[in-house]
Amino acid sequence: MSQAHLAQLLGTRQSNISAYEAGTVEPGPLVGDRIRAFLDLAEDTQHRGTWAGTLPSHAAALRAMSGGGGSAAPADDEQVLRYVIGMNDAFVQLSSLEDQAFFLTSPGTTGHRTIDCLLAGLAVHWCRLTGACRVPTWTREPHLHLSQAWWIAIDDNTPLLRAQAFAHGIPSLRARGIFMDRATLASV
Repeated sequence: MSQAHLAQLLGTRQSNISAYEAGTVEPGPLVGDRIRAFLDLAEDTQHRGTWAGTLPSHAAALRAMSGGGGSAAPADDEQVLRYVIGMNDAFVQLSSLEDQAFFLTSPGTTGHRTIDCLLAGLAVHWCRLTGACRVPTWTREPHLHLSQAWWIAIDDNTPLLRAQAFAHGIPSLRARGIFMDRATLASV
């Protein structure tokens, strides 16, 4: 496996992987946990054989896509939503518990608290959806809950859509103050 491929899976840069291998830099606790989880994967898992994204790799991509710039929410809900639908598709295609657990290793921040909360809520949702993997402990962090509601891709002037998102929303997202209709995650 190339350093670039491993860096993508771990949600870090190739230069960091090179430095870790050379012994000039020690990985921090977050990346260290990801490396240990990767090393625990069996040889025949999807993450070892082909490029299958992980939550850390997707968080890094979302950080790059949105500028990772400290504001409360990204500029374009629809772009984030399209990306999240792809993440959902990637997760549900994972067949082994090992691959699911590796996918759900703790991501770095995206630079937007709302997206970080969204990723935590989705991780819980995916575990409940498959009924197979254990909910990651990192999703229980108190900062991964919003103090104000985030209505994803719902115009403020459409109370009917808000009611639908509330009624048909994903419970693990609702608990974090994030509202979107469950059907929104379905690919078309």
